[in-house]
Amino acid sequence: MRTIFRLICLVFMLGGWALAALALHVVRTPDKIAVIPKNRLGVNDTYVDARTWSLADVPDHTAVVQRIIGTGHADVLAYLTDSKSKASAEAQLTAALKEPPAKHAAGPSTAAAPAVPPAGSITITIPLGN
Repeated sequence: MRTIFRLICLVFMLGGWALAALALHVVRTPDKIAVIPKNRLGVNDTYVDARTWSLADVPDHTAVVQRIIGTGHADVLAYLTDSKSKASAEAQLTAALKEPPAKHAAGPSTAAAPAVPPAGSITITIPLGN
């Protein structure tokens, strides 16, 4: 009986932690970690490592940045903004969101899909690596 009670308690604790993870953004910056509530439950962007971001990366992470600004925590990403500018961090981040997302050289290829081989041909696929 004691073991069953412990198992039930463990399941409830793990379920609570999972629910909390679905409801929060954990944003890591170079100098702090911020916990921001999400708009809706989901696994997208539960942990966001923003240590290597620049202001050009902001449009690539629109949902997280908008939520950070919306909750009044724009100071979390203040390290991305120009400290010499008279505009606030919130204004600079909002302006950066309006720019189109940056094109990354290492991103997915935009090449056309390979043509379908003609009927009667044989295609051999050899896996590379492990």
